[in-house]
Amino acid sequence: MFFSLIIPLVLIYVLQGVFSYIHEFASDCISAGTQNQMRKDVFRSILGEDQSFFRDNNPGELMSRTKQDIENLGFVMGFISMFALQIVVHVVYITYSMVKYNFMGSIPTLVIMPIIGVLAIISEPKGDKLAGKRSDVIAAMNQSASETLSGIRTVKAFGREAHEAERFDKQNRLFRHFSLKLDFLWTDWGSPMNALARIMMVGSVLFSGIQVIRGNLTLGQLTAITNYTAELSWPMMEVGWLLAEISTASASLRKISAILDRKSHLQEGQVHLDKVSGDLEFDHVSYEVEGHKILQDITFHLEKGKSLGIMGATGSGKTTITNLAMRFIDPTSGSILSDGVNLKDMDLDSVRRAKAIVTQDIFLFSDTIKANMEKGQSGKLSEDQMRSAAMDADAHSFVSRLPEGYETVIGEKGVGLSGGQKQRVALARAFASNRPLLILDDATSALDMETEKYVQKSIKKRKGTTLMIIAHRISAVRNADEIIVLEEGKIAERGKHEELLKKRGLYYQTFITQYPDEEVL
Repeated sequence: MFFSLIIPLVLIYVLQGVFSYIHEFASDCISAGTQNQMRKDVFRSILGEDQSFFRDNNPGELMSRTKQDIENLGFVMGFISMFALQIVVHVVYITYSMVKYNFMGSIPTLVIMPIIGVLAIISEPKGDKLAGKRSDVIAAMNQSASETLSGIRTVKAFGREAHEAERFDKQNRLFRHFSLKLDFLWTDWGSPMNALARIMMVGSVLFSGIQVIRGNLTLGQLTAITNYTAELSWPMMEVGWLLAEISTASASLRKISAILDRKSHLQEGQVHLDKVSGDLEFDHVSYEVEGHKILQDITFHLEKGKSLGIMGATGSGKTTITNLAMRFIDPTSGSILSDGVNLKDMDLDSVRRAKAIVTQDIFLFSDTIKANMEKGQSGKLSEDQMRSAAMDADAHSFVSRLPEGYETVIGEKGVGLSGGQKQRVALARAFASNRPLLILDDATSALDMETEKYVQKSIKKRKGTTLMIIAHRISAVRNADEIIVLEEGKIAERGKHEELLKKRGLYYQTFITQYPDEEVL
């Protein structure tokens, strides 16, 4: 009988190896595919959110969602799901075989397995809660590290290395705390489960052994029952680990679902404009956040090819106007029109394709200067277009001196460039986009007076471009077709430069502060 037994056994082992490979391959494909699709969905969902979303969710938390949480889900959807399926099939088949082969020897198994299942069900919610807290701590730890590294110059300038290290260590200690609590939880619940699994095996041997003593069962049959029970013991011992992974993934799923299920406050309209002129109108626009009024009854009409200057103290609502114009946010009341069409009725492509914006807080990508300038383009920039835009922004002079010229790679957020250089690259990016409405939100604040005058002349040369200039400097807005002065979210004064000086109001006070030696008629 040797060969009739050994040959099928060899075939079984070969098939086991083949199916083991298929199992690993399938679980890896499922895991990688799940992570790939979820990252695309989550990232696109984040990109489509309005500013209130980013006010409530910091970058570290969002990075944790797109990396750690999705990895947890991918692992469960791939390896854990396949492993759980394997366990279910394994347990059902082995239990059926044991009962059919020897019912008496199966009694301990049939009694103890449901007890283990109940313990697993009871322990899962506790693990789910701890896994959620640990996920929050990971997000906070990522945010702490991201902020410190992004602001490393400020940290070093004020000698705050020890403080930032302690802030990170605090989150790290919390992570260790919740990780250990989670591990201890599964140890507390897993140990009884493992003990019951071993008792189940001893009980099966005991019940079967009694039958051997009575002559109702052979030693070979006892060995078979023992092996069957052993095959049921290891899945029971894995229950705690499986539940720990499922709890972690469950907590991750809730946080990811909160992003995917959230509906942006900015509902995209259906009107698409093939051509936009840059005409912009605010009609009795107000904006408030949680009952706090930021803007109140703002009305102006910026016609195509005209320029509007906006001034006001810090916190008067200047930047909020640019956010509304770009439709990063929607007004609480009133309407904003572009070429006579309400922004809410337009698709976002039409809204934003009409405008280029340069802000005081410059963001440059970790890429070449050329690539950064092309960010405002739908296609590639020609050499002439790039050079012309850079010259208008007075950026060509310093870019041409860089080792690789326009192909020079700059660090994240423009590390390696001065504040003025970054601002000039940002201006060149806006000029290169050649969009009909140009919004400059304190866009020349880091430039010296000579460079600012040069850039102002370049702006004047851009015939047909509509301009919205937000500034603290009189020099940036004095030549605008209309100037409005904001105070506590309201328009306090409006008119041309000379008209506002004659009113002897807020604009006048700002002028004499900035130009104490210049006489006012």
